[in-house]
Amino acid sequence: MFDGAKIASNMRAVADAARAARITPLFAMKSFPHARVVELAREHLAGFDAASVDELRVAIEAGLDRLISIVDPSGAAIPHAPKSWRVIVGCETVEQVRAAPPHADIAIRVSASITGRDPAVGAVLDGTGHRRSRFGLERVDELRALRDAAATSAPARRIGLHVHHGPVTATSAERFIASARAAIGLVREAGIEPAFIDLGGAWHGIGIANIADAFARIRSEIDDAILSKNADSTSTQRFEILVEPGRLFVEDAGFAVGPTTSVRDLGDRLLVTTALSRICHLRWSQVELVAKAPHPGAGVKAVVVGPTCYEEDLIGEWVVEPSEIAKRVVVRNVSGYAAAWNKSFGGVPEADVVFVD
Repeated sequence: MFDGAKIASNMRAVADAARAARITPLFAMKSFPHARVVELAREHLAGFDAASVDELRVAIEAGLDRLISIVDPSGAAIPHAPKSWRVIVGCETVEQVRAAPPHADIAIRVSASITGRDPAVGAVLDGTGHRRSRFGLERVDELRALRDAAATSAPARRIGLHVHHGPVTATSAERFIASARAAIGLVREAGIEPAFIDLGGAWHGIGIANIADAFARIRSEIDDAILSKNADSTSTQRFEILVEPGRLFVEDAGFAVGPTTSVRDLGDRLLVTTALSRICHLRWSQVELVAKAPHPGAGVKAVVVGPTCYEEDLIGEWVVEPSEIAKRVVVRNVSGYAAAWNKSFGGVPEADVVFVD
């Protein structure tokens, strides 16, 4: 169950904060590819971010003459970029640059791992035992190759940057600032003066309490970075910053409800099985139980699990009064990704997705 009015309110708040900081807010299609949410994004935001052919198709169907950022690791969506839209194509290879339509800006993808501060992103284990992002470039020669390909294919192209952050929740603007400064410094070594930077997603409201303050600080710090090279205030006026929030728009708006199917006493805790499944219905959601706080001495530990035969179909563990979960389990902090991942498995049906206002 999703609160449509709250999602709209979240989008307006992000759009207002972005406008005040001269930041361009996009909607990450993969975060909640539902017609209702896409329509809200079309109404409140500057455009969309698409990572596949299907996402691009849905974005095109949602409105005309908008901004679209295409960041498809496979490159399959690039040739389908709409001619009447402003298009930014995220590129990691020379082939992707050459496949971009002539009117598209090129966003060179730079690795978030260049700061050495984000070891949990990606799945590539390097020689030091740390994980590095599987997205983006780190070597100056690679950056120069993309720069030369962009100049050869269309000299008038604007060239900017794209930094994809991983699933680690940022707690302040500092993480994005560090990535932006490092990326700008790296591409300048390659002889590229970027016209824009897309800071991607990972704008989780659970980490950043005040998005307006975060945006304002990011704008100020990046302006300083641009002026350090170009001592011209007009450079900062022209330099564009883009962001692609996803789950931030569903903050405090997503809930899930499932009937309790069995309760078993394990001695030290209750084992509560519900029709809700972590693996089917609650993917990428850090949920919390919605229930009254137990009276003193009345609370017991309860492990809430899903109905599948998958051992790790675990929703969470809380201290509750048994009556609170005897008939149904209600959780909050359900993200739009949960609806996107919503699947049946082993005879467990998909969850119904309902919007309320």
